[in-house]
Amino acid sequence: IVFMPPPPTPSARTPAQARYVEGQALFEQAKWDEALAAYRAAVEKDPEMSEAWYQIGLAEMAKACGQRCEAAYGPLKRCLELNPDHADAHNCFGNFLLLVREDLPRAEEHLRAAVRLDPSFAAHRKLATVFERREDLDGAIREMLAYVRISGDPSGSGKAYVAELRAMKKFGRAAKPDAEAQARSP
Repeated sequence: IVFMPPPPTPSARTPAQARYVEGQALFEQAKWDEALAAYRAAVEKDPEMSEAWYQIGLAEMAKACGQRCEAAYGPLKRCLELNPDHADAHNCFGNFLLLVREDLPRAEEHLRAAVRLDPSFAAHRKLATVFERREDLDGAIREMLAYVRISGDPSGSGKAYVAELRAMKKFGRAAKPDAEAQARSP
């Protein structure tokens, strides 16, 4: 049995912790600008608060609504400098490097770190994308099968992706229509 101390009571919190908790409440309400202000106030008071840096990165990405968000880079990088064992931050940073910077080697490095730190972590799905972009379909299939095994694939999308990857492997890359071809089809 591991004893976990209770979270500090509001009166026992440091000013940085109080601002972090405020940021969390605002984040849960999707008030991105207000959450960012609170998280930034937390790191001003405690620049070593890795979790606040992580949340800044998440809030920046949430605020961007799925668009490329360069503003997440610095906070996620800082979080990992402070806490290199933060599996979620490695996953998020790997995804950032994959989708925003298109830096496949570094994305793979961080996604593998996420999996190493938390073997139940679904970073396997993102690793499959890295391998697919490298045209390593065996690697992509392996990672997707790991994702299906770990997650249970509740939506079935993982198994569908594996089938798509296997078809691409069997029939060549053309088995997956490119975006331009998809746009032309009715």
